Amino acid sequence: MPLKDGEIITLDYEGRTDGILFDTTLEKVAKKEDAVVENRKYSPITVVVGEGRLVPGLENNLKQAKIGKATEVTIAPEEAYGTRDTKLIETMSVAKFRRVCPDAKGYVGEEITMDGRPGILANVYGSRVRVDFNPPLAGKELVFKYTVKSIVKKPVDVIHSLFTMEYPADEDFEVKVEKGVAQIKLPERTKFDVNWFQAKYRVVAA
Repeated sequence: MPLKDGEIITLDYEGRTDGILFDTTLEKVAKKEDAVVENRKYSPITVVVGEGRLVPGLENNLKQAKIGKATEVTIAPEEAYGTRDTKLIETMSVAKFRRVCPDAKGYVGEEITMDGRPGILANVYGSRVRVDFNPPLAGKELVFKYTVKSIVKKPVDVIHSLFTMEYPADEDFEVKVEKGVAQIKLPERTKFDVNWFQAKYRVVAA
C-alpha cells in the first residue's frame, strides 16, 4: 500500500553523486567511506510524507516504497537540487571579498557566508575571486539507497517524532499521553537554548 501524505515514517538512506557518498544515516556506511561527521548521531531520520523536506524525486519515489524493503533510485538534477544557475556565480575583487568575508581563509573550495548567503569560493585569479552560490549538489544526478523502517502510529511516538524532527532529543525528553492529553517534559537545556525558542514554533505548526 502506498504511503500517504501526512504519514510519519522513519527512514535510513545513503546518497551518492558520481559514486561519492555525500550523506547517510548509517554509521557503518560513513565509516566504510571514511566520511564520518564529527558529533553527528547516526540513526534513521523522521519524515512527514509529502511535507517537502526531502528532494522532490526522493519524496515522490518513497511514496511507493514498502516497509523494510531496500530501494535504489536515481534522481535527475531537476528533481533534486536543480540545475546550476550562472546568475548565482559572482566575480568580485579580492578587496571586496575580504571586506564582506573578513574571516575567510581564501582557499578554493572554502565554504563561506556572504550577506547571509552560503557559497563556495570557486576560484581565485589575480586580484579577482569567484564565489558560487549554487547549492553544492546543483546540477548533480543523485543516487539514493533507502529503506523505510517504520510508520509512526502511536500518539506518544507521533508527538515525540514531531519534536525530534525540529530539535535533538535526549533521555530527559519525555512524552506521555493520558486520556487524549499529552504531557511533555523538556530537557533542562531548553531553558537557555536559543534554538529551542525557534524550534517550538515549528513543532506547534506541524
